[in-house]
Amino acid sequence: MTQYTLCADDFGLHQSVDDGIISLVKAGRLNAVSCMSIGKTLSKNAQALLEASKESSIPVQIGLHLTFTEYAPVGDMPILAPDGGFPTIEALIQYAHLGRLNQHEISTQINRQLDVFKDTFGTLPDFIDGHQHAHILPTIREALVSTAKSNMSPDGWIRSCDLPFSEIIKTKISVKRALIISVLSRRLKTMLFKNAIKTNGVFYGVNDFTSQQDFAQMMQVWLHSAGKSDKSALIMCHPGQLKYPNDKSISDPIADRRPDELSYLASEQFLQDMRNYKVELG
Repeated sequence: MTQYTLCADDFGLHQSVDDGIISLVKAGRLNAVSCMSIGKTLSKNAQALLEASKESSIPVQIGLHLTFTEYAPVGDMPILAPDGGFPTIEALIQYAHLGRLNQHEISTQINRQLDVFKDTFGTLPDFIDGHQHAHILPTIREALVSTAKSNMSPDGWIRSCDLPFSEIIKTKISVKRALIISVLSRRLKTMLFKNAIKTNGVFYGVNDFTSQQDFAQMMQVWLHSAGKSDKSALIMCHPGQLKYPNDKSISDPIADRRPDELSYLASEQFLQDMRNYKVELG
């Protein structure tokens, strides 16, 4: 059996997201959870996540989901978030490639989010990644690598979002988006190797979050690919327990897709698919 990592992103974003992730952790269906320091429910539900990880039949890593889009920063960011809110991912990509991000401000924000994580969980994160993959962008990646050298445990790692182009084309899932993310991630991966920072070998889970995509079918493709890979595979997911269209306190563009992911990952079909493709969480 080939071992792989299945990581649920966005813990701390909303109670329904946290409840869904905690239920999967308890059931041994996840072995990594990425937490948003900017999330409104993180402090409330962190202890429940730790307790769930102890109940799990498999070890569960808890990491930091660095956030530079959509929501509010920790403290002031007068250059990137002058009105108190982060830009969209499209705007952030433009700023990053036009050299309009201030590295000192970015580094300060990374450290603030790290401090929130450490204060909440009492430990350094097992790994670091980025909401909407913001950590792979210019300036942010340099600041992250520099900060990680002194703020990660010896076994800590940073998520790479790279997948060989031939593999992306073979999956036939959100090919254009996956190619762009992989290209942007290559520079970060080189930096991680150069600085002897651990990372995953291949990355799956990129999709368009549309109702036309069947999550179970996509997971079967990714599980099959992970089972064939000779590199450490990471699959990201975004489960959530309930839809929350009437909750005006949170903006979540993928809210409608979260219950489908939760339903599949909690199902017997997921376990059978892992057996079929000879993979296991580990």
